[in-house]
Amino acid sequence: MLVSDEFFDTQHARFRCVECHGGVEPATSRREAHSDMDPVPSAGYEDSVCYACHAATVSRFARTLHAETRGLSGDTEAIVLGRAGAENRSALVPVLDRQCGQCHVSGCGDCHVSRPRQAEGGLIDGHVFQRSPSTTLNCVGCHGSRVEREFIGRGEDVDRGERKPDVHRLQAEKECVDCHTREWIHGDGPPYDARYDNPEPPRCVNCHEASDQFMAVEYHREHAHPLAEVWLQCQVCHAQPYNNCANCHVADDDGGLPYYVNERSYFGFNIGRNAARSAERPWDYVVVRRVPVFSETFEYYVEDALDRFEVLPTYKYATPHSIARRTGQNASCEACHEDDTVFLTREDLNELPIEEQRANEAVVVDR
Repeated sequence: MLVSDEFFDTQHARFRCVECHGGVEPATSRREAHSDMDPVPSAGYEDSVCYACHAATVSRFARTLHAETRGLSGDTEAIVLGRAGAENRSALVPVLDRQCGQCHVSGCGDCHVSRPRQAEGGLIDGHVFQRSPSTTLNCVGCHGSRVEREFIGRGEDVDRGERKPDVHRLQAEKECVDCHTREWIHGDGPPYDARYDNPEPPRCVNCHEASDQFMAVEYHREHAHPLAEVWLQCQVCHAQPYNNCANCHVADDDGGLPYYVNERSYFGFNIGRNAARSAERPWDYVVVRRVPVFSETFEYYVEDALDRFEVLPTYKYATPHSIARRTGQNASCEACHEDDTVFLTREDLNELPIEEQRANEAVVVDR
């Protein structure tokens, strides 16, 4: 149903259809009524119909990583342009917009009215505007290949067997917006180039303070506070295996439409050295996830595009949505201290191309 009865009891029902969608009213035929109609009037952000009433929110959101591709095209920790020399960057920007922009949110409606364009759209509830996005209908429409599988426990790790859903989903029945709040999603500050640069990201300590009860746990005393000899990111002990991807190729198909193919997608778990320690990420060791970019990802468009490939790791700092109280690596001290398989080691890197081995020198654990 395009317009449900419930819609007429909402605030947006005070607008006539043509005020948002255009078209012709009155009309003598369906064809005439739909001429010059805009099916997605929320697209374009500051050029959208939403801007008239929600200017501040729309402007902030338009500068976030949900709407832009700066996570790929920023100069510092970006997955792509940080690996390209100055001469290749300008050539890659339109490629990123073409290949990657199609997965980003096309407008406010992708979260509040319909399923995202990336998930083939479709109204959620007969045109009723949802105050908060739905985990199952909106968030995982775009984040299904990684976050959904981790969060609800789909997929199987080849080494450790079947996984459980994230404890926040399994026991606390949390939804995405419980941690990723309206302020975090809409943006509340200057633009940033990487998602972990958001000034107010969800943090474990927001709910799990270092109380006396917390510090009564031996593992927490040894590894979970700033004065510990080795300080670990919470996920090092509490993440189950998570999805990794490798060797993504991008190109155009015979019809001229952009597509991508990942050579490999798999569940695994790796602890690595924290290659980018900061006040926000102060730990000695962190969970690292392999990202799919490799030296030939953009060869279809630009020859030798990533000519500075080795300057950034392909095993990146990660915060998997696969949290459990008990995991394989925290079953005992020996499960971590005497098991090389939980670490990213030289042996793991030996299977990679030489340029990717060099890229991960700062992350690999030697002992």
